[in-house]
Amino acid sequence: MIAGFNTDIEFDGTVYHIQTEDKGAPALMIISLVYDKGTILASKRSTYEDLADSGFDENRIGERLSRQHKLMCAAVKAGRINELVSMTRQASAAARATKHRPAPPLPLSVPSERPAAVPPRAPDPGQVVTALPESTVPRQPMTISYAEPPPRPLHTIEFDALPIIDAVEIIEDLDILPDEAVLVVSELSGQERPSHQKLVLELLGESKFKGGDRSTVNLMLCRGSDRKVVASAQIMVKVLGSAFRPVIFHAKTDQNGLARVHLQLPHFQAGRAALLVRAISGGEEVELRRLVSPG
Repeated sequence: MIAGFNTDIEFDGTVYHIQTEDKGAPALMIISLVYDKGTILASKRSTYEDLADSGFDENRIGERLSRQHKLMCAAVKAGRINELVSMTRQASAAARATKHRPAPPLPLSVPSERPAAVPPRAPDPGQVVTALPESTVPRQPMTISYAEPPPRPLHTIEFDALPIIDAVEIIEDLDILPDEAVLVVSELSGQERPSHQKLVLELLGESKFKGGDRSTVNLMLCRGSDRKVVASAQIMVKVLGSAFRPVIFHAKTDQNGLARVHLQLPHFQAGRAALLVRAISGGEEVELRRLVSPG
């Protein structure tokens, strides 16, 4: 697996975070995600199964990783956010339609030829022949064989990691529109973004949690309004509830300010529970909370 890229692109007062990473084996995928304050807006997924003959050379994979990241950054910088979102929704709808399409019935193969009947042998002179009842005459069994369905291609198998939106195809030669032809509506339009140097902790992807489930929490820690990533920060995830004892998990952010924590949430049917995530860096702390529903 090759280290990925993280870039912040500001357009029309909104800072978008673009993350591109190699999922490695067995996924053999390069995935780019576009975030706005921790919410995934669009994605691009591309496979490099075609590099199998070359033994998955890391230099070639790294070139594709860098090239795809630059394409996503160029699209966001050109203000094509709405177009990326629209393409993501269309690709997701097409993938769901393919996934729920009913499978064709399995063909039956029945032998059409029957074994040749053996002519009865004439009895020897003086031999007494007794006729057998029809039900005792052995019959040739009928054989039914089922054709095996073709194996699923590798690229249609779903793999877990970060929450992934189905692939978006982005044309390599971007047709950049002039600034006056692009309109992006932002909730901060016409307002100046306040500047600060505080720690900012974001929960990436799915934020719903249920008791008894296994969950993976993906976090990003940055500092200030310019969103500088914070590496080697201590991360503590605590599961609190009125029906069970607290459970604590620890992690540390990598060089891109990202941390991944695998959770086993306690099972409970009554009472209340919450997920408390705390990040500590340079003596400064920041935290966020999420509810955990009974399950």
